[in-house]
Amino acid sequence: MLLRLLTYNDLIAERTARRHQIETYLKELGGREPLTEYRETDRLVMVDCIPVHSKDDVRMTLKDGTESKA
Repeated sequence: MLLRLLTYNDLIAERTARRHQIETYLKELGGREPLTEYRETDRLVMVDCIPVHSKDDVRMTLKDGTESKA
């Protein structure tokens, strides 16, 4: 039971830290001028993965869980 509690506490701490990072980034992004050029750092901060299921099925998953077809 103690091990399970520690595991949950670790999970909560990780998600809280990730939430803080995302909120900080979004606040910074809100103060910027509109994007006029591609910046690798913006993509890296928000994208979790880009799985390729087939030639015609490429998806992008953001760190908040949102998924879209590319």
